[in-house]
Amino acid sequence: MERILVLTDFSDIAQRGLEEAVRLARQMGGAELYLLNTEPAPQGREFSATGDIYYTDNPEEDRFMIALIRKNKERLEALAAQYGSEQVRVTPFMEVGDLQEIVDAFIEKRQVDLIVMGTSGENTFEEYFVGNHTEQVIRVAHVPVISVKVTDRPMDIRNIVLASDMNDKAATGMRHVQALASKLGAQLHLVHVSKSGKLQQSRADLERYVREHGITNYTIGAIEDSDTEEGIKRYAAKVGADLIAVITRGRDGLAALLSHSVAHDVIREASVPVLTVNMSELTA
Repeated sequence: MERILVLTDFSDIAQRGLEEAVRLARQMGGAELYLLNTEPAPQGREFSATGDIYYTDNPEEDRFMIALIRKNKERLEALAAQYGSEQVRVTPFMEVGDLQEIVDAFIEKRQVDLIVMGTSGENTFEEYFVGNHTEQVIRVAHVPVISVKVTDRPMDIRNIVLASDMNDKAATGMRHVQALASKLGAQLHLVHVSKSGKLQQSRADLERYVREHGITNYTIGAIEDSDTEEGIKRYAAKVGADLIAVITRGRDGLAALLSHSVAHDVIREASVPVLTVNMSELTA
């Protein structure tokens, strides 16, 4: 967890994500922070990833795009200077093209460990800051993504809740959450939400599951609730969670090991940042 990618469109929402990323980097004892702004390429024009023109047939529109790129680069440099320090190095990047393709390639090239994004919290999966790409990023990212709402209270992360349905396919995702907890010096709390009320059996099953998959340094809990999302939120409040982790499944969206609606609602309604681990895209 040494390289953090932050996506920005220079909005207040995006700045909240940047502030949280800097806080996380400091808590980790230092990290490289990549600050990335993207712009879609104008229709009918070809630009390099950094904004240089390959082809043009409309000089007026091209001048507008060039001016926008120049302005965005200046704003990125200003943010890097404002938030960078000896402990947290902030490097700005400006790229032009398709968001999903840019993020996918950037993660691979720069060996990104974690993405941090700001979100309004009003409808997480229908916006990317003020657009519609948050779920796109979660789908393609083969690294964990932390979504931070503007209403989330800034704080160090000391307690992380990870809900588990004890699916064997989620074990790799659990280890990524454990690695983040270790880097932050945070306590990992594993919980199973039971609808049957057999809490003692649920705790025993969860204990056996995490031991089989080599998870260490955790607490075990079980809570009864007919609504899985509400159970997760209640348990998070009980242990004073500063972060909730959700394991999802792949490019067909948040059709998670927990259900699509549970993953959606936890990220949208939780009162703390949410870590999304895309199981299908993860590299082991």
